[in-house]
Amino acid sequence: MSETLSDTPEAKSVEEVEQATLKWVSELLEEPQARLEDNFLDLGGHSMLALQLSQRAKAEFGAEYDIKVLFEESIADVAADLSVRTRRG
Repeated sequence: MSETLSDTPEAKSVEEVEQATLKWVSELLEEPQARLEDNFLDLGGHSMLALQLSQRAKAEFGAEYDIKVLFEESIADVAADLSVRTRRG
């Protein structure tokens, strides 16, 4: 069963999630020049790194990234999606 807003300390703003997501992507992919406009797969991401990234999000925000969104959208869109899902109850 997935966690809901009531299981997390507090919902995070889109900006907070963007900053954390960009930092983690940069670290995992060893790509210090990663930008919010970039796509995880285009930067060299793959399924195992996506799982690691999702685990970080779960630990920090109480929700995991949607892998489909992570693979298809920009880092900014991935963060926005997660931010919205942390607010659902």
